[in-house]
Amino acid sequence: MNVFCFGAGKAGGNVVEQLLRYERQLKTDFIVGAAACDTTAADLDALTLIPEDARVLFGAAETNGDGFEGDAARGAEAAKREHRQLLEPTDTAPIATSDAFVVCAGLGGGTGGPTAAVIAEQLSELYDQPVYGVATFSTSTTDPQCASNTLRSLRQLVSATDHVFGFDTASWVKDEPISEEQYDTLDAELARRLGALFAAGEVTTADDVGASVVDASEIMNTLRGGGLATLGYSERPLPPRDTSVRGRLKRLIGDDTESVDPIDSLNRITTQTREAVRGQLTLPCDIETASRGLLVITGRPAWLNRDAISQNQGWLEEQTGSLEVRNGDDPRPDADALSVLVVLGGVAPPERLTALQAVADGDDSTDA
Repeated sequence: MNVFCFGAGKAGGNVVEQLLRYERQLKTDFIVGAAACDTTAADLDALTLIPEDARVLFGAAETNGDGFEGDAARGAEAAKREHRQLLEPTDTAPIATSDAFVVCAGLGGGTGGPTAAVIAEQLSELYDQPVYGVATFSTSTTDPQCASNTLRSLRQLVSATDHVFGFDTASWVKDEPISEEQYDTLDAELARRLGALFAAGEVTTADDVGASVVDASEIMNTLRGGGLATLGYSERPLPPRDTSVRGRLKRLIGDDTESVDPIDSLNRITTQTREAVRGQLTLPCDIETASRGLLVITGRPAWLNRDAISQNQGWLEEQTGSLEVRNGDDPRPDADALSVLVVLGGVAPPERLTALQAVADGDDSTDA
C-alpha cells in the first residue's frame, strides 16, 4: 500500500520520521510523500527525514512558535483557520500514486489531536483515497487536561477517518516520566508494525510474489467500516542460509532454493501467530470484539508454509469470532527473520478509555 503520511504535532511528526527510517532500513518504497505540521517551531526543526519544505509551522501569530501548551481548543481553531496551509505539501506531491493517506498524532496535547482531525476532514473532501489515523495515547494516567484532550481528539479522529490505529503508550512503559529516547523506541516499534503492513506485497523481483498477495485492497477491506484497530507483532530470527561452498555455488548458478522442514515452518508460524495476538498489542483490547482481521507472514519464501498460514487464519477466526479474517504471505528472499503481523479492525473501545474518562471527569472542560 503506497501512502502519503502526515505528522501532526510533535508525536505525529516523530512517528512519520520513524516510518521513513523503517522504509530505508527495509529498502522498500511505500511512502510516496511525507509532511509535518506543528505550532512549535523547535519540534519541526528537530525533524531530519521529512523534507524541510514539507514542514508547516502554523498558529505562529498567537504562539510565536512556542505551541499552545495543551490548549486543544485553541489548537483546533488555528488548524481550522489555516487548514489550506496545512495541506500545501500535497500540492506538488504524487498524490495520484498513493493508495491512502495516513495522519499521525499524539492525542494528549493541544496541537496534534485536533489538527489531525482537521487534516483528515480536508483530505476526505479533496481526495478519493481513504484516510487512516494513527493515534498515540499519552503515557500520563493522572492529568485531567491530557485525558480530556485524548478522549475528545480520539472521538473527532475516528469520526473524520476511515479507521484509526490506536497505540496506548501507557501500556508499554512501567514508570513515568519517560525519556525522549524511550519515546523514540516506542515510535520505532509502532512504525515497524505499520511499515510491515504497508510494505507487504511490494514486488521487486519474481521471487517476491506471494502465493496470497497482500495488496492495498486487502488492507482497505480489513479496515472498512471505521473504528479502532490494533496491531500485534512477532519476529524471530531464521536459521542462516547455507554458507558452505556447496551453498554458495548453488546460489552462484542461480539455484536459490532452500530446504525447509514443513513441520518446522508450521511450528514457527503457529507459535509466532499466538505471540502476536496474545503478546503486546498496540492497543490492548478484547480481541473477541474485532470485526475483521488480517494475518501477514513475512520471511524467506521457503518458510512461508501456505498450509500453516491457512491453519493460523482459522485459529484467528476462532479467537475473534469473525469470519472476515484475511491472510497473506510476503516473501523476502534476503530476510534473516520470520515476522507475523496481525491487524484487528473494529475493536471495541478498550478499558484504557474508561480509565481516561474517570480522570477527565475531574476537568470541567471535557465533553467526550
